[in-house]
Amino acid sequence: MRYNLYYWPHIQGRGEFVRLALEEAGAEYVDVARLPESRGGVPALMRMMERAPGGRLPFAPPILQAGREVIAQTANILLYLGARHGLAPKAESGRQWVHQLQLTIADLVAEVHDVHHPVASGLYYEDQKKEAKRKAESFRKERVPKYLGYFDASFSEIRAGRDISAVQRSPTLIFPRFRSSKASSMRFRGRYAACRKNARG
Repeated sequence: MRYNLYYWPHIQGRGEFVRLALEEAGAEYVDVARLPESRGGVPALMRMMERAPGGRLPFAPPILQAGREVIAQTANILLYLGARHGLAPKAESGRQWVHQLQLTIADLVAEVHDVHHPVASGLYYEDQKKEAKRKAESFRKERVPKYLGYFDASFSEIRAGRDISAVQRSPTLIFPRFRSSKASSMRFRGRYAACRKNARG
């Protein structure tokens, strides 16, 4: 099956998580966001959001079209792809645990975004710098250590072999974690480095 992947052309964001999973699976897909606007881009994305096949309208991208099926939300798309392309554990308990971690990654991504848009997502960062500075201080001190501590503990279990079956060959989890950690560490470089040092003991 050939998939169609939709996301904002100039804001890869969560769409990149899906694209990486599709690449790992060796799946045939059309990156609609990168097509000329005559065939794709923003016009195609807006058409999909307004008139999705089957009438099940997505709230926002990324969106994956698989024939008549339309799947939205990053974690939901990865759950769908993981089961169909061997990118997630075969056991239901393993898939649910990987999905749980992916949803936590989605929470992290949302919080990182909100640090720079604490008043309103429709306002530019420059219009809310004062509030963003306060939000960033709280995020660095409280949220970064909590997220990193959780993921370090989870992946320590995997490295120790106690839960290796749950994530064996699971790019649906590994890629988003890498991508979100990379993006977050670029924005909060000093705090991430300090937390990593503390976590390693």
